[in-house]
Amino acid sequence: MKIEILEESEFKVKFILYDAPIALANSFRRAMKSLVPTMAVDYVDFYMNTSFLYDEIIAHRIGLIPIKTDLERFNLPDKCSCGGEGCPNCQVSFRLNVEGPKIVYSGDLISDDPEVKPVFDNIPIIELYEGQQLMIEAVARLGTGKEHAKFQPVSVCFYKIIPEIVIKDNCDKCGKCVEVCPRKVLKVENDKIAVENILACSMCMECVKNCEENAIEVLDTNNYLFTVEGTGALPVKTVMRKALEILKEKAEEMNSIIETLI
Repeated sequence: MKIEILEESEFKVKFILYDAPIALANSFRRAMKSLVPTMAVDYVDFYMNTSFLYDEIIAHRIGLIPIKTDLERFNLPDKCSCGGEGCPNCQVSFRLNVEGPKIVYSGDLISDDPEVKPVFDNIPIIELYEGQQLMIEAVARLGTGKEHAKFQPVSVCFYKIIPEIVIKDNCDKCGKCVEVCPRKVLKVENDKIAVENILACSMCMECVKNCEENAIEVLDTNNYLFTVEGTGALPVKTVMRKALEILKEKAEEMNSIIETLI
C-alpha cells in the first residue's frame, strides 16, 4: 500500500491510495469520519436567555462549531484519570455574556484555554435585539463521529476507483469513444486512441457502450482517488495519520483475540 499526495491545502487533501483492497479503502474512509476524536461543545448551561430562540436551538448551534483540537494534550473522557467526571485534561469551558442589539458570532465565545478556540470567528450563532441578553457557559470535550456528527474532523471524505482503460488491437480509431466521453478522459493521438486523464474517469461506460468493435474495456483496480476536506479542528494529514493508527490498533486487537481463541 502506498499513498501519493496530489493536492494539499489548509483544509483539503487529494491523494491516491495504491494497491489496497477495497475493504481497507472503505475502512480508511470510515475511520477518518467516525473514529478520529476532535473537540466539540457537549453541554451548555444557560444563565440568561431572553432571545427569540429556545435554549436547545442555541445549544445545538454552538455544538456544531468546529474547535481547534490538540490530541496530545487532551484525553477522551473514558480514558481520563478523572473517570469522565471532567478535568482540565479532558474538557475546556467557554463563556459567553452578550447584550443586544448584536449578532453573536463564534468569536464571541471566551475560552478558558487560549489554544482551544473556534476554528472560525465569523460563524453566526444568533441575532440579539435591543434589551435581549444571552449568558451561558459551555463545556467542550473530545468525542468521535461515531458518537455524534459534531465530533467529525472532516466535512467531506470520499473516494472513487481509478480504473484501467484497455484499448484492444481491433480498434478502428473511429474516435466515437472520444466524442461520447463526458469527462474527456480519452483523446486521439498519432492516429490512435489514448488515455489523457484517467483520474477524471467516472466509469460511466459510455465509451464501452458506443464502441461497435468492442475494442475498449474499463477494468477495476486496487487504486483509489481520495478527496478529504477537514473542518479545521485538526490538520487533514493529522486526521489521515490518526485514522491509520486506529485501524492498526484494531487489527492488532483482532489478531490477539483470534490467537486467544485458537
